[in-house]
Amino acid sequence: MSSIDYNPFDYDIDIRAHGVWRRMRDEAPLYHNDEHNFWALTRYDDVLAGLLDTETYSSRYATSLDLMGDEEWTGPLFIFRDPPEQTLLRKLVSRAFTPKAINGLESRIESICDNLLDPLEGLTVFDFVDRFSALMPPTVILALLGFPEGLEQDLRQSMDKGLHIEGTATAGSSRELVDQTGNLSHEVYALVPELCEQKRKEPADDLLTILATHERELLDGSSRPLTLEEITSYVALIGGAGAETVARFLAWAVVLLAEHPDQHAELRDDLSLVPDALEEILRYEAPSPVQGRRVMQDVELHGQVVPAGANLLLVNGSGNRDERHFPDADRFDIHRNIDRHLSFGYGAHFCIGAALARLEGRIGLEQMLRRYRDWEVDDDHLEWIHTSTVRGYKSVPLSVDPAA
Repeated sequence: MSSIDYNPFDYDIDIRAHGVWRRMRDEAPLYHNDEHNFWALTRYDDVLAGLLDTETYSSRYATSLDLMGDEEWTGPLFIFRDPPEQTLLRKLVSRAFTPKAINGLESRIESICDNLLDPLEGLTVFDFVDRFSALMPPTVILALLGFPEGLEQDLRQSMDKGLHIEGTATAGSSRELVDQTGNLSHEVYALVPELCEQKRKEPADDLLTILATHERELLDGSSRPLTLEEITSYVALIGGAGAETVARFLAWAVVLLAEHPDQHAELRDDLSLVPDALEEILRYEAPSPVQGRRVMQDVELHGQVVPAGANLLLVNGSGNRDERHFPDADRFDIHRNIDRHLSFGYGAHFCIGAALARLEGRIGLEQMLRRYRDWEVDDDHLEWIHTSTVRGYKSVPLSVDPAA
C-alpha cells in the first residue's frame, strides 16, 4: 500500500501537486486512493495512451472526479461523450474554430487587451488576474459566441463560483450542482433564446449563428436542428472552459517570468520567442492538469488490474513533468524543444479551443512585454483558486516597471 496521499480535493496538496505527482511517477505509477476510490496515472506515456484510448477510458460518466457518478451523463455536453457520437457533436461547433475564424479574431483580441490595459497606465501596482487575465478571455469568448458586450464580469464571477471546489468534495459530489443540460445557472445563458431568434433573422459570423441555423448530424445518418437545451449546453461549455483555462494560463505566464528574470528579459527583447515560450509555460504548468475517465473493461497496468467500472484520473499535468519524456523536466526553459505536451489533451478530446487559447496567450503576453519593462509578484499575497477543472491563481498582485 502506497504512503502517498494524493487527494485532488485537498487545497494543500493541490498547491504542492508537483512534488506529490513526482513521487507517484516514481513510486506508484498506477496509484489508488482508497478514500475516494479512484486510480491515477501520472507518467507521460501512460497518460497519452489513456487519452488516445476512448474505448477503454470513457468520458461518458463526466471528466472531473467531483462530477463522476454511477450513471452516464444524460445532458448534451459533447465532452461527456465518446466517438462516434462525440465526433458528430464536436463537428458542428468546430465550424467556429477554423483557422480562418480564429485568425479573424486577432485584431479584436488586440483591441480587447488595449481596452483592459490602457486604464492601468500610470499604476505601478495592480492585480493581474482581477484587472486583466480573468477579463480578457471571457470578453473574447463572448465575442466569438456572438453575445453583446458588457457581460464578461458576470461570466467570470459565475464560473469562479460555480466551479469552486469545497474542501469536503468527493467523487460525484458536484453532480447535483449541475442541471440536466450540463449548464451552471447563469444570467448570460438566459439570453440564449432571444439571441438565437435574432441570429436566425440576421445571421452573423459567430458561434450562436452556427448553432441556431445548422443541423446536428445523428448516428443514423439523419439530421435535425439543435434543441434550445443543446445550444445552451454548447454555449456553457465554450464559455466556461475558454474563460477559466486561459485566465489561469496567462496568470502562470506572468508568475513564471517573474521567477525567471533572465528569460523574461529575452522575451522582452525578442517577441518572436513568445510562441515557443507559451508552449513551455503550458507544459510546465498545465491550466487543466487532471482528466477523469471511467474504465470500461478490466485493464492491467504496472502489474495491477484496474477493474471495469473504476474511476481513473489521467494526470496530464504530471505527464508534462515526466523526466522520462522531458529531460530535466522540472527546469523552466523557454528554448526547450517540445515535441508535444499534454496540456490540451490528445486524440478525440483534444481541446477544441487550443488555437484560440494560444492566440490569446500570445497577444496578451506580447502586450504585457511591450508595456512593462519588468514586473515583480507579491508572493505573500498570491491567492489560489480551487476548481473542478483548473489549477492556478485567483489573485496575482504585480508591481510593474512601465516601458519607456
